[in-house]
Amino acid sequence: MREQHPIHEELKEIFRQAKRATSEEKRKRLIRQGMNRMMTAPPQCFWPGMPPQYRDDLIYIEAAAVAEDYIERKIYGDIRGKGTAEEKAYDPDQDDAASPITLWNKRCEGEYKSRLARERRLIDPNPKPKNPDEDFNMDDVAQAPPPPEPSPEKIIRQAREIIQKDAEGKCRNTFVRQQPPPPITAQEVLLEICDRTSRGEKWTLKILAEHFNVPRGVMNAAWSRHLKPLLRYIGNILREKM
Repeated sequence: MREQHPIHEELKEIFRQAKRATSEEKRKRLIRQGMNRMMTAPPQCFWPGMPPQYRDDLIYIEAAAVAEDYIERKIYGDIRGKGTAEEKAYDPDQDDAASPITLWNKRCEGEYKSRLARERRLIDPNPKPKNPDEDFNMDDVAQAPPPPEPSPEKIIRQAREIIQKDAEGKCRNTFVRQQPPPPITAQEVLLEICDRTSRGEKWTLKILAEHFNVPRGVMNAAWSRHLKPLLRYIGNILREKM
């Protein structure tokens, strides 16, 4: 993606000043300023993903979280390779003269396509069809009927109870955002997901970000790092109960 928006040059200048800073305190302040400014960049500056789901694709969400983690480490020089952290830290005049958003876009797109390729390899493109002339195996059909599946309403209700009680404190002590106040906990977001689902309403990370008034990137990162693992944890509890 071409760096047409002025925020690209604005970010480069902030990080140039950080590189030239004469004190560690000023350097850190400028880095925080640059990272916060990047979070408020217009959505069109970022790689949008691929059709048909674009940014709502779970693979995109996971790739975006990887890209955000990479950029944060790159800015501080916490990446693989030779040299000191200072030498490896992001330099707008050395890293292909690219803004951190452009580096984010490259990493996100590369990670997305890599994950998509791995997922496709797991799917057999040529499944073997069953021979219609083959004799039936009675062992395949003379099975006891499976127990009835719990209704979706019951599952949502039980999931909400688990999140609300939060016996181990995992949901209320995990944060989607702590600053600026008020903090937003994973418990609040997961309860919102349950409530929307129980009402038959659509929810996406974009909708959740707008509801809680946080940048889309913050919600995307929270999904991959916190919310998705917590939902998996809650699912395990539900399976044990059933």
